[in-house]
Amino acid sequence: MAAQLALLLTACSEPEEKRSFTPPPDLCGTPVPTASLDAVLPKSGKTLETRAQSREVGRTHCEVVVDDTLALSAFSEWKKGDSLTKVAHSNPFVDLDEHTSEDGTYVWSNRGGVRLVSCPVAEKKHPERDLFIRVLIYDKKFSDADAAKKLLLAYAKSVADSVDCKAAA
Repeated sequence: MAAQLALLLTACSEPEEKRSFTPPPDLCGTPVPTASLDAVLPKSGKTLETRAQSREVGRTHCEVVVDDTLALSAFSEWKKGDSLTKVAHSNPFVDLDEHTSEDGTYVWSNRGGVRLVSCPVAEKKHPERDLFIRVLIYDKKFSDADAAKKLLLAYAKSVADSVDCKAAA
């Protein structure tokens, strides 16, 4: 019995694996608060890589990969005639029954969200289209709606405040 207890105590006292990577200050060139990104990334891992085929507003698909496993994706995409509800349905991790903003511009869940943003400069090139921001968190164990919302809102604000969306003052 004493040996079993000693084994159990040893197993409980072993340190949890820690991260060897530092969260980046942006998602493929779009600045986000490090704390917002840090809160949704895996708590352990050796390497972090971000990759995007395009950084153009409305055509962005940023992937964050930790130890060769996709951890999250952030998108900006133009949609013609789509509602927030329809775009949210295309996000497999957003349940519309979970959380919807009072103003109806975004929805989120414990693993992602979708936001409609204003982008006056780029909208001139994309008439009759709306700009949507989507965030997907792939870790099935992750379950923090507040952290997912903070990242969605930070990323959406950064896109909306970019020179591609706002004319220089």
